[in-house]
Amino acid sequence: MAEADPKICIALDDINEAMDCSNMDNMGGIVPSVIYGYHEDVATWPDYPTKDAAALTLEEAGTLKGDLVMKTGCRAYKMEFLDEVSEFKITDQGETGGESYLYDLNIISAKMRKKIFGFENATKGRKMFFLVQDNNGTWYLMGDKRRGALRASGDGSTTGASSTARNQNTLHYTFTSPRKCVYEGDTEDILTASPTA
Repeated sequence: MAEADPKICIALDDINEAMDCSNMDNMGGIVPSVIYGYHEDVATWPDYPTKDAAALTLEEAGTLKGDLVMKTGCRAYKMEFLDEVSEFKITDQGETGGESYLYDLNIISAKMRKKIFGFENATKGRKMFFLVQDNNGTWYLMGDKRRGALRASGDGSTTGASSTARNQNTLHYTFTSPRKCVYEGDTEDILTASPTA
């Protein structure tokens, strides 16, 4: 058996059709709830995959390593919103030699209300993180140890033009990542603040 080329960071492999026996379900959309918090309240961020002795497998190359861990006394929060109208997407961007990925989260929350306005005021100009789960059960992290997710311009808040229209808030956040990865770390413990020393 030939030795692996030490210059190869990610080993290529056969890729089966997504709809094989173990992946029969494929559902669009996101779970109508995200986990979020201030970037500065995170103690430890998961790492982007890196090569050790052997080249990364394709699955390793597409998965963040480790957990998101909050600082002592801090916790993450959950936001619920309308189902079937909110969206998460990842878009390629950048010039050759400077490619990156734009993570884009667009949330629609029904009814203009003071708590949502307060959230918008709290996140204006602040670095944030978001954990988003799609309807196939896969999690995505917006934010890393260097950069956070930021508010972006969007449709804002509207009463709607008629009594049958939806009165709503549109919340739009983006994050530029050097890699496209899924998150397989903790999504439970971060919702409870660890006791202060």
